[in-house]
Amino acid sequence: MWFGYARSELVPDQARDELRITMHDYASAFDFGAGQVFFEPTAPEQVLRSMLEELDARDPVLGVMLRLEQVAEAWGVDLGRVFDPNSPRTQVLWSVMGDLENRGGGHLLVPSRAHLTGLGPSGRAMVQRITRMPQAHIYYLDADQPAVADRPTVIAPVAARQSERVLVESQVDAIATLTRFDMVAELTRRGWPHLIKPVDKLYMELVEDANRAVVAAGGLGFGPGGNDGVIRLLHRDDGLLVVELEENRQRRDVPADGLKALSAQVLRVIDRGRTFTRATLPAQYGAPAEAVSTVFPGAP
Repeated sequence: MWFGYARSELVPDQARDELRITMHDYASAFDFGAGQVFFEPTAPEQVLRSMLEELDARDPVLGVMLRLEQVAEAWGVDLGRVFDPNSPRTQVLWSVMGDLENRGGGHLLVPSRAHLTGLGPSGRAMVQRITRMPQAHIYYLDADQPAVADRPTVIAPVAARQSERVLVESQVDAIATLTRFDMVAELTRRGWPHLIKPVDKLYMELVEDANRAVVAAGGLGFGPGGNDGVIRLLHRDDGLLVVELEENRQRRDVPADGLKALSAQVLRVIDRGRTFTRATLPAQYGAPAEAVSTVFPGAP
């Protein structure tokens, strides 16, 4: 059983039929069985704002938005929060997750990472819940998907689809030690303490590589008022480990030699203004492949 999921605001109306066909073809090619594609409706407050702006565009004399702003000021209402563009809804995604749980797992096809990011605390909790389901598999189709708006700019070739599981995910801040504790605790829990040192070196080098780049560009490194990011430890179905750093900015610099020296492969991809740097550890630092159960193929 499989489910296709996309956020409406990220897919043009004229591209939705093409996206449905692409997802059905993909699921058929991999014998996923029966399935259905769902679109998460755009947040109603975003739709309402667009309608009000359209009214003003058609008849500027009406001054609808200006009048609304005056009423909001009188009521003490912050319209910025009411019309927050970063307030996507996740009801459909929660429903899909419920179906996955009821069926004991399944395959979730998503156009790109952008459709599962920026979802707020509730959405992030739900995505983490899916990734930790024993038989839940997520497939990002952005490498082959022409139907999705704002396709990512690929700086390094996107890797062939490869099954992966997120073992641990941490917010990066100025105190890198706290971020590393999550990884150390997870590897210890899994009985892989011998992997802590090489993974830790890669964690540190990825963060330092990002800090060097942003400082060279005149910005601030990770921390309050500076760079923002998430770092993940991934486990591929062939046993290899991957460390992925996601930054809330675009980077077009070449990965540093120090990062390459610690990695078997380094890829850097830009997707909707965010940069994903993925470093694969050498084969000698692999982990038992049978521990993998949740799949993340073909992502940047």
